[in-house]
Amino acid sequence: MFSGLAQKAAFKKIGLPSDTFSQITNAFSNDTSSSAQPSRQPNKLRKSPPDPNNTDNKSWFSVSSLPLTVQPWLSPPPPPVPVSKPPRIGDLAPTDPDRILSPQLGPSGGNRKTIVVFLRCVGCAFAQQTFTDLRNLSLKHRDVAFLAVSHSSPAATEKWVSLIGGKGNVKIVYDPQRKIYASWGMGTGGWGYLLNVNTQVNGFKTKGWLGTTVAASVERTEGFSSMKRLGQGGVEEGMKMGNKWQEAGGWAVDGRGRVVWGGKLAKADESLGLEEGVSLLKL
Repeated sequence: MFSGLAQKAAFKKIGLPSDTFSQITNAFSNDTSSSAQPSRQPNKLRKSPPDPNNTDNKSWFSVSSLPLTVQPWLSPPPPPVPVSKPPRIGDLAPTDPDRILSPQLGPSGGNRKTIVVFLRCVGCAFAQQTFTDLRNLSLKHRDVAFLAVSHSSPAATEKWVSLIGGKGNVKIVYDPQRKIYASWGMGTGGWGYLLNVNTQVNGFKTKGWLGTTVAASVERTEGFSSMKRLGQGGVEEGMKMGNKWQEAGGWAVDGRGRVVWGGKLAKADESLGLEEGVSLLKL
């Protein structure tokens, strides 16, 4: 267990408030205490189970009642479509169910050579390095299209991008339900993906953890009232900041719509090496 000061320092480094555990504990304890009942209570006086359709029920615990900086650490719901195998070199670029990304690739995208990057959650220092590399390449290679897919909310993504210097010539595609991620073979990683020793060491060495700043901005502009689960195409409960367990990756797609480079990252801190993808597109 961390000591008090070490715990606060560790939480601050990864973008969590120092009282994270106490907030989670209070949320659960409040739920338990409010629903406690005497062991021998007349039937007519016993409380009915909470109505899930009653949005005014404050005693029933939900993910959205947690701080925005805590939610990305929780296990996310599965995407609404099966997670496919990642595309390999020579494969045609996958077709996503809602055809949001697909029409921008290959012949339907004007035969333009394209780099596609799937980001981890906003505020992540590893994602910041990836996006910075993508933006710099977009400013240097105007004949290549650069796309970044984000599963975080537009508000959180835009704030994060503004904090790290803007998007350059990168076009951002929003995929809050992670259908496009799943179509390209990216689900959620296990413990080894995020909590392996090397990734944790690199996390403490790397600067750029902006989760707390982004979360504060989203809370100011939108408030917790907008944190409910939305319908199709909306942001799911607890996913405004994205999720730290979400897998990431990147691919280079030529003008014919075929993959010439790329893959899924094995660890959260792994680098894509985007320059190699651009170089292969130029051949």
